[in-house]
Amino acid sequence: MHPTFRPIDQLTQEWEAIRRSDRSRVALQRLAAVEPEVADLSAADLHDLVEGLRQPHSRASREASARIIQAMLRSEAVDPLISRAILQAILPGLVTVARRLAWGAGGDWTHGGAFFADLLATAWEVIIEWSGQDRAYAVLDLLSAVRCRSRRQLLRQRTTRRETLLDPDLASHATSYPFGRTALDDLAIAIDNLSGHGLDPADAAVLYGHRVLGLSINELANISGESRRRLERRRDRAEREICA
Repeated sequence: MHPTFRPIDQLTQEWEAIRRSDRSRVALQRLAAVEPEVADLSAADLHDLVEGLRQPHSRASREASARIIQAMLRSEAVDPLISRAILQAILPGLVTVARRLAWGAGGDWTHGGAFFADLLATAWEVIIEWSGQDRAYAVLDLLSAVRCRSRRQLLRQRTTRRETLLDPDLASHATSYPFGRTALDDLAIAIDNLSGHGLDPADAAVLYGHRVLGLSINELANISGESRRRLERRRDRAEREICA
């Protein structure tokens, strides 16, 4: 399925209209009033804040960016525009998620743009649901949740389509084990099933990001602010836990 960039263009146009507005400056002031790390920045409005998050160069700046996103999610309730700024900040990551899901190929979407519009809606739902939560891996957690929800929807649609093409005697078998399910899907299900059963959430997030989202360890390091070596240890520990 070929992607179309209209939803991204529309989102960008909307952001252009509000990013330098008085509302944007007030929202940043409200966030800075409750988050000292935001107050220490030289940002004048939410535009400056988001642009700074997207351009981390050193390990220290990457770690700082990760903490700012964590702070934004934690104190999202101070102003409605904070959630919109979070969505804008993770937009590049959402494009990566869409690409990993082949822009909804095999689902009920008529084109990649329609799929991405649904992906944005899912991201917005997660951001609103998680408002006030203090997540050390906020960016990775958000992208993982969006990817997981969208993947499940895509798998359901693919399964439904395939069942209509199968012989009736085979349809029930396809329901119990969806045709086309991959090892990555099994891994995602395994991680979901292990939730609360000894698997460290941070380790699971790294494993999910690397094996399911397809992000490299370098990409995960940029997102989380952690070193490659520590992320590799987390990944390996999670794999051992699943295989135990």
